[in-house]
Amino acid sequence: MQKIFLLVFILIPFFGFCQKIKTDATNPDGLREKKFDLSFSKIAPAEIKLPFSSIEIIDNRFDTSKLGFVPAFQFIADKKRVGRKVTFNEGVAKSLENYYNEFYQHSFEKNNIKLLIVLRKFWLSGIDDKKNKAMDISKNPKSRSFLYCKWEYYLNKGNVYMPIQRIDTVVNGVLFKNEKNEMDDYKTENEILKLILNGLIEVYDFKNAVDRIDRLTVKTWEQIKLYNASLFDIPVLKDSVFKKGVFKNFIEFKNNSPSIINFKEKKIRVGSNKYEHYIEDDKGNRIVNYWGYFTGDELRIGKYENDKLHRKNNTFEFFLKHKYQMENINISGVNSYADREVWIPYQIDMETGNIY
Repeated sequence: MQKIFLLVFILIPFFGFCQKIKTDATNPDGLREKKFDLSFSKIAPAEIKLPFSSIEIIDNRFDTSKLGFVPAFQFIADKKRVGRKVTFNEGVAKSLENYYNEFYQHSFEKNNIKLLIVLRKFWLSGIDDKKNKAMDISKNPKSRSFLYCKWEYYLNKGNVYMPIQRIDTVVNGVLFKNEKNEMDDYKTENEILKLILNGLIEVYDFKNAVDRIDRLTVKTWEQIKLYNASLFDIPVLKDSVFKKGVFKNFIEFKNNSPSIINFKEKKIRVGSNKYEHYIEDDKGNRIVNYWGYFTGDELRIGKYENDKLHRKNNTFEFFLKHKYQMENINISGVNSYADREVWIPYQIDMETGNIY
């Protein structure tokens, strides 16, 4: 009896650990990782001149844990695995910083000036910002990805910083290597990413800014930190609880201020063991055209089929269900098609309310 008691006592922490690591299947944070490799075989030629001694990167994005989501069609049979989280071995900021300082080691000038880059947006997505709607992979399963970039550049000399450049752009062109090589100029996503990263350094005339450095606007480090922190000064991120109610638009959600307080959540059967959620007001009228709602237990994004929202760092993520047409070939060579339900991960841009 004593031995049995001892065994149970030893296993209790293990069972507790298993319960802690169990994740909600509706949470994109449970996806597998796809690590990008920024290693290189050749460094930048000395002919490329950069008028500073090194580059420092600060990650000030809403989600600093990854670069984005990419398709993973090899897991098409698993409806919750049609995607992976893009990560780097040393995190986004440190990996970019190491890449730049190693790749351009012969391009830097030996002086007391550094380049500081603040990442406010750096995200890989299958959604074109001009269309901003959930991607239907059944119609476009081999689409390129869009790289959202919002970077701020500062020159750093001593204890002061001079803002010199801001970019806010979307680059289209990351093609995934699990696709067929149908083009002569095909490159892997790692190679394309490095070309984009190089372009974000080499296309700007930093020398002109360095030559005028004594006439540039000056910021202190404390001012930059306060400015960066202001990005997250959003009530729904700062409040300790979500307010129960219906958010009619993204502004209401950001302010954690639902305009409809009294409502009921109901479910309707749409198939075998499948249900869809909908909401009614206190008079039994169905509520339509709303952004999302909080039941007191669950947060759902109404704009996209009432799927569950999950907080990740300073933003929110969710899966959206899509129909994917799977081709089947039988032994007689006759093709047939069957609809499969797959879940695609998305994240909310907390500045605009758009998804990517």
